Amino acid sequence: MGLLKALFGMKPYSLQFSILIHASPEAVQSVYADVAHWHVWDPDTQSAQLDGPFTVGTTGRLRPTKGLPIRMLLTEVTPGRGFTVQSTVLGCTMSFEHVLTPVAQGVEVTHRVTFSGWLAGLLMRLVGKPLATGLPVTLANLKRYVEEKS
Repeated sequence: MGLLKALFGMKPYSLQFSILIHASPEAVQSVYADVAHWHVWDPDTQSAQLDGPFTVGTTGRLRPTKGLPIRMLLTEVTPGRGFTVQSTVLGCTMSFEHVLTPVAQGVEVTHRVTFSGWLAGLLMRLVGKPLATGLPVTLANLKRYVEEKS
């Protein structure tokens, strides 16, 4: 029963990683808003596109380098503070939060992925390890990309 509860329980699961970027929050936000170029700094993204502007309620598609394309929805966009995009996969919601916190040296950037829903445990078991490996690489690439542009 414990394994079934772990796999099919309603407990949300999350991973998060942070990095310091020597740039303004607005510089990072402008890179986020350029969705068509996410693949330049995110090695886990083959392509991404939005069906409209970078605002709450806009939908789009993301094709990961491994796996099937997923639909995404911008659920939060706060200029200079970050954004959240959600996707539904295998009956659960994956929330990708991108949080910008101004600090004296620039901006602390946090990427958090949360799985919620009846298959959250299973999805975490399937993609948690690759995400835990990939998110720090993505953040390091984002740092290099933003700092070179600034």
